[in-house]
Amino acid sequence: MKKQLSILLYLPILLSVPSLFAQDEQAPRINNLRLGIEFGAGTNSCGTERPDRVRELYSQDERYYIHDQSWLTSAYLGIKPEFFIFNNRLGIASGLRFTEATSKLSPQQERSIWSSNRNYLLWRMAEDGLTTHLVQLRDVTQKSYLLGIPLEIRIFPNNRELPFQHYFKMGASFNFRVASEYQINFRNAVVGERYHNVVRSQMPDPNIFSAFFYGGIGFKIGRTREGRWVPWGNIELLFPYLPLTSNAFAFTSNDMYFPGIGFQSLVQIPIGKNAPMGSKNK
Repeated sequence: MKKQLSILLYLPILLSVPSLFAQDEQAPRINNLRLGIEFGAGTNSCGTERPDRVRELYSQDERYYIHDQSWLTSAYLGIKPEFFIFNNRLGIASGLRFTEATSKLSPQQERSIWSSNRNYLLWRMAEDGLTTHLVQLRDVTQKSYLLGIPLEIRIFPNNRELPFQHYFKMGASFNFRVASEYQINFRNAVVGERYHNVVRSQMPDPNIFSAFFYGGIGFKIGRTREGRWVPWGNIELLFPYLPLTSNAFAFTSNDMYFPGIGFQSLVQIPIGKNAPMGSKNK
């Protein structure tokens, strides 16, 4: 009896399958899929993650220390398919993104008019008993090369498509570090040639995973034409631009963090047959 009831419950679904295929044969399906090529950049003001080997100096006339804040900058290039639902007014996108992110460690100084200008860092390279071996660094720049997956949602508030149309956006990017490098600027070039490899081996390695969250507003340029190949141009201003992970880069932390800002440009081309916004999917 239970077996017969289960067959009766699934019978309408089984009967509807042939009709779905018949509908696809009668009219071409509108997939509302677009392939995008994106380029973007962002900048954030973060707290500074001070390495243990950096020595700070204090004297009666001089206070020399590390910047409490540092800038994290990033630029990325990616490919991003987007699918539209709800009468083509809600877009869901994902893809693959390559990012270069840069953080920098540099000195900051408060001094009186009688003190000298110490525009360098003191890096503790080695200790031998009571003797400490220091080298002078002007700054250190760390670059991380990331391979990430973006996940984004775009909402178009207008119920019909316009040639120039605004939209709202929310997204996140999940990244894995595939490579990194350090640019060490020594105060003395001769010392740099001698000890560069030693100091480089002592630099901290950032975490392998990082993530960003961002929202913003954008403008779409172009109008969908059924049966015609019409690309879209998109320009977006992203704010806020927030890192979701701490210590993902060598010299940055989430302490004293201020929301950053970003910019993105996106060119999209239709895949298959698309329909204008506000029209229902077939």
